[in-house]
Amino acid sequence: MSSLVFELQTDALNSSVSVLSLLRKALVVAKKLDIQEFENWIELELNGYTEIESIPKYRFVQGQLRGFNPFHGWQPIIAGDNEILKLYKAVCNRPVTQPISELIALTQDVNGNNELKAILSPEVESYLIQSAGGDVPVKLTISSASLHRIIDTVKDIILRWALQLEKDGIVGEGISFSPQEKAIASNHSYHIFIENFVGDKSMTNTQNNDFRGANLGGGVAGRDYTGDVIHNNVENKNLAEAAAEIQQLLEQLEKSYPINTTTGKMALATEAIAQIENNPNLTDRILSALKTGSVKAFEQFLSHPAASFVIGALEDWQKNKGS
Repeated sequence: MSSLVFELQTDALNSSVSVLSLLRKALVVAKKLDIQEFENWIELELNGYTEIESIPKYRFVQGQLRGFNPFHGWQPIIAGDNEILKLYKAVCNRPVTQPISELIALTQDVNGNNELKAILSPEVESYLIQSAGGDVPVKLTISSASLHRIIDTVKDIILRWALQLEKDGIVGEGISFSPQEKAIASNHSYHIFIENFVGDKSMTNTQNNDFRGANLGGGVAGRDYTGDVIHNNVENKNLAEAAAEIQQLLEQLEKSYPINTTTGKMALATEAIAQIENNPNLTDRILSALKTGSVKAFEQFLSHPAASFVIGALEDWQKNKGS
């Protein structure tokens, strides 16, 4: 008699089997074995992610900023200096929250419309327009290659999970599992197979985001079409610069704090605030930026699983510092 676990392994190796079919079959296995962490993950992949804390890091990708040149169409935006480059990279690091069915549809679009356009808040879009030259329409897109990587990662996770189930003595018979197999599953944690694919930040850099090698209308971002320099608005970039420093701090701290649990994210946020308070220069820059913006505005620039916890900590921190 066939085995669902063996079928999962076979289907994961078969390029003609859709990821949607693979996920649905994996959902049957997870439900019958009562493996809640895998069941939750599959439901999120099928239905989409609504909370940033639940998004695995393999769904964070590096998009590309483009500005519209009336003579050459959409062109990559480059940064005029290293600080602006850091800000652009922070904005470009985006979570892909759509159900996997939408990602598959985009990658299979025969009309070539296989890029995902990320939504920018009005504040962020306004800042990017000013940094790109004033009246240049901008957009942030995520490439088809990045979407393919997410889809392939989901297949790999299911394959490794199915192989581990077999190793643990869980294979099933038909679409059923014995009480002994269910007992074995209850004594194991399989969340690690999802965690193993979070990787580090370099895994999400699937595109070259050093925009300094490209041009926008024959010049660079920060210049107009004739090559004359257009200076960035210093006041408007204070908030984005401060957010970029916080983003960098979070990426450093995640090496020491787990970000796959609520406790770990809270601990990371607490440590981030402590390090900010111990750095007078950074404290002054953030407080100065908050005077022209708001704590919520930081959220538009932060792309991190612990972002909401940091935002909450910043709100309390601002109240205490402001009093």
